[in-house]
Amino acid sequence: MNSAEQVLKNENIFIGEEIIGGIACKIGYIKKFKWSWFATQLNLFVIIGETEKVVDRQMIAAFSENCFDYSIKNNRGWFRGLQSGVGSIAILQASKFDEGAVDFCEKLSKSHWSAFEIPVLYDTSAKKLIRYKKNPIWGMIYFPFFTKTIDHITSRF
Repeated sequence: MNSAEQVLKNENIFIGEEIIGGIACKIGYIKKFKWSWFATQLNLFVIIGETEKVVDRQMIAAFSENCFDYSIKNNRGWFRGLQSGVGSIAILQASKFDEGAVDFCEKLSKSHWSAFEIPVLYDTSAKKLIRYKKNPIWGMIYFPFFTKTIDHITSRF
């Protein structure tokens, strides 16, 4: 299994390490502009943390929210909302999850103005990805890119 740092470095998106919400994280950053996104720029943070604890709904929700806050504070792109959006993909690696955590990641429920908060679990023992099952209506033009990015990065673990 590759380390999160090595995966992000191999993708040329690694920007550093931070403690976010008490969890050591490796952080990647992708700035992407597409005409098909109605000429908008997406500033995407991919934040990967790991824990030995059993992940419950409260833990993944807090981790996702803390990663989202980090992404908003550290946005390097255009001002959010002016042809620009911010994305936060919060990947928490662990070997044990409860059903509440899985449900939280499979059913995206949070929406933000010109920003995306995407919680993801990665089961290190089964080498299995747990993410949203359906693309939401809000931000639907970006979700194929999010899906491709999440699937690609987690396939490298």
